[in-house]
Amino acid sequence: MKTGLSMLIFDYFLWHYLEAPKKILKIWGNFLRFFVGYFIPIPQLLRTLFAPWKRDVTSYGRGFDLGKFLETFLFNLISRFLGAAVRSIVIFFGLFLEILALFAGSLFFVFWLSWPFFLAGSLASGIFLLFQPGLIKTATLFIVIFDLATIFAFGLLYQKSKQKAPPQMNLEEIFEQSWSEIVFKRLGLNPEQIPPDVKNEPETFLNQFLEQNKIEKKDFSHILEWQIAEQIYRQNSKKFWEKENLFKIGGIGRTWLYGWTVNLDKFSYPLGEAKESPHLIGRRQEVETIGRILSKTNQSNVLLVGEPGVGKNTLVKQFARLVNQGRTAPGLAWRRVLELDLNAALAGLTNEGQIKERLIRIFNEASRAGNIILVINDFHNFVSSEKNIIPILMPFIERSFFQLIAMTTYENLHGQIEKNPGLLKFFEKVEIKEPDLDHVLLILEDSLGQIEKRTNSFITYQALKEIIKTSDQYIGDVPMPEKALDLLEETAIYVAGNTQDYFVLPRHVDLIISQKTEIPVGELAETEKEKLINLEEVLHQRIVNQELAVKEISSAMRRSRLQVAAKNRPFGSFLFLGPTGVGKTETAKALAQAYYGAETRMLRFDMSEYQGVTALERMIGSSVTQTSGVLTTAARENPFSLLLLDEIEKADLNILNLFLQVLDEGWLTDALGRKVNFRNMIIIATSNAAGELIREMVQQKIDPDASKQKILDYIQQNNIFRPEFLNRFDGIVIFEPLSQENLIKVSALQLENLSKRLQAQDYIFKPTNDLVTKIAQMGFDPTFGARAMKRVIQDKVEDLIAKKMLRNEIQKKVPFEIKAEEIV
Repeated sequence: MKTGLSMLIFDYFLWHYLEAPKKILKIWGNFLRFFVGYFIPIPQLLRTLFAPWKRDVTSYGRGFDLGKFLETFLFNLISRFLGAAVRSIVIFFGLFLEILALFAGSLFFVFWLSWPFFLAGSLASGIFLLFQPGLIKTATLFIVIFDLATIFAFGLLYQKSKQKAPPQMNLEEIFEQSWSEIVFKRLGLNPEQIPPDVKNEPETFLNQFLEQNKIEKKDFSHILEWQIAEQIYRQNSKKFWEKENLFKIGGIGRTWLYGWTVNLDKFSYPLGEAKESPHLIGRRQEVETIGRILSKTNQSNVLLVGEPGVGKNTLVKQFARLVNQGRTAPGLAWRRVLELDLNAALAGLTNEGQIKERLIRIFNEASRAGNIILVINDFHNFVSSEKNIIPILMPFIERSFFQLIAMTTYENLHGQIEKNPGLLKFFEKVEIKEPDLDHVLLILEDSLGQIEKRTNSFITYQALKEIIKTSDQYIGDVPMPEKALDLLEETAIYVAGNTQDYFVLPRHVDLIISQKTEIPVGELAETEKEKLINLEEVLHQRIVNQELAVKEISSAMRRSRLQVAAKNRPFGSFLFLGPTGVGKTETAKALAQAYYGAETRMLRFDMSEYQGVTALERMIGSSVTQTSGVLTTAARENPFSLLLLDEIEKADLNILNLFLQVLDEGWLTDALGRKVNFRNMIIIATSNAAGELIREMVQQKIDPDASKQKILDYIQQNNIFRPEFLNRFDGIVIFEPLSQENLIKVSALQLENLSKRLQAQDYIFKPTNDLVTKIAQMGFDPTFGARAMKRVIQDKVEDLIAKKMLRNEIQKKVPFEIKAEEIV
């Protein structure tokens, strides 16, 4: 016992005289640097002691007028005197604070070193006097109690200093912390239901517990690291004496050297002054680049280029926060970063004279102030013919009177800004790309606190992973991280408003995505499992013969739905080869119905219309005319559709080259610089190439599928398709000509469809076998296959039924037939 107490006392004195003084000196140094170098910038105030107050001076002008000369001289003298007087007062106040900090720090340091000896003597004297007769025992008792309380307080301070930081704790020690409950809640678990053995002996029972709850160990480890980092951040935020926290406090007198900005302040607001702002995640290189450009003497303007939603505004706000705290290059530190609202500045102005007058006044103030970095969002909106501020702005940025950060998109960079000759030479372009998915996860983790407060829900880590996966796969028209953040907020709002759940789970995310896309996402329901297993039968309800095509398509859909196939390609891509009228288009329609829920969710392009030099422009648009392409527009507006490319062999070679990237990577960039996503589409290209060869094979009773390579060789030898184009498809399917038996089945299917349409009007049409056979004979054409069958049904059967209706020969809810001999 004595040995343990002796070691404790020895350890305490080691801490008191070795470790603690180092920390005290560091804190003392922080305050000394803070008061002189930052809070009151004495060196800067001394250098500019006699500078005019807020740069407020008047110019005498040309000629000589004694009265005007004396008036100007007197005004400027007063301005300098006023500046010197105010700065002198603040300098003396700063020196006073510095001396006070120096004295207080010295006094505290001496006290810290000497108080154990003083306290020991005081306590011993107090205890001795307490037992002496004739003394005032109340005062002595108070001194003893005070000494003991002081020892207890410093003991607590010592104990706190010896506490392990979260990264140094083992699992058992972590589970003793109150914040460890968040780790289990992020996994969707109720902390009160965690078995005690898991917390008391995690090395033994934790892995088994995670396996029982179907939780991956790497997910648990990630959440643990996340929460440890969160605790470190919170602990450091409470240490106001640290340099990073001290320098967040605003200073005095730093802006007095710079001019007034009365008009500019009316139409702008400062960036970087918010107390709470997202952390800078994955953008440090871009921030450093912006700072380096703005620090240059010439061409010190930045053009930020990136798609809406990649984080341009957040990046600028983070840069402004660093500038506001003086944590940038010396030439930029503590400048004012202002976002200029040009829409507000130009509102209500009716002619060019008024616009020019107001803008010149604003830009002159920014120039005279000397510490302004202007930010203009959507810069492209103000370089067009309607709102062209370039003639007014150009003289200011040409002479580097102030720095400018302009933001735009790739589309508007090419379509608007590049049309202004000479403008871009005053800017350096900084491209802001989408962050990778690992950084998106960190951004979501950094943002979910505010969403949880607003919605009173708790977002699980599994939900965050599902948000990233599904938004990346199914949302193509918005870049990361905006689409993930939007989905996160939308899911949390849904859970809070439409369910009784507290935890936001992956199934909630899948539900929101399913509602947006109208296709099933997430875990498979039993009915959907049954549909996928028997998909061949579902498709054969509309498709006659073509067993191989149905099999390959069904296989691709199963792989895509279960996410076995590659995610960076379309859901499926097929080249259908065969003669006209064998069911290629009907197969595409059946697939659109089966997978996307409606036959109408099919984008159909007749590729014979896309030939010649203008074909590519019609498809993807033109940067010259600033028009969108028909393909890219349709894909952006209908990302969850089947894309049917009819007779693709007739398309221009540039079109075929275009689809090399689409089939391989699932996206392309249009002429306006926009990324268009095809990864949620099934792409089917049809071709009549080698149709006659396939027909001859069937007539010779040669299985076309068995001689598939011969057909492909024929296509390549005749330069119809190149090998690299053919290899991009998931499958090349040979469609055989229909036999007489097949034609009868097609006829039966089409007449059955007619019967269903009439049944919706309460007419009961019963097709007979003779009618089915008659239509099959009349609807077959050696050249066009079964394609003519629909026309025969329209011209012969439907027209006859319509006439019978008009003659009242057919009654509602009374079955009727059409005899074969009536069809002539």
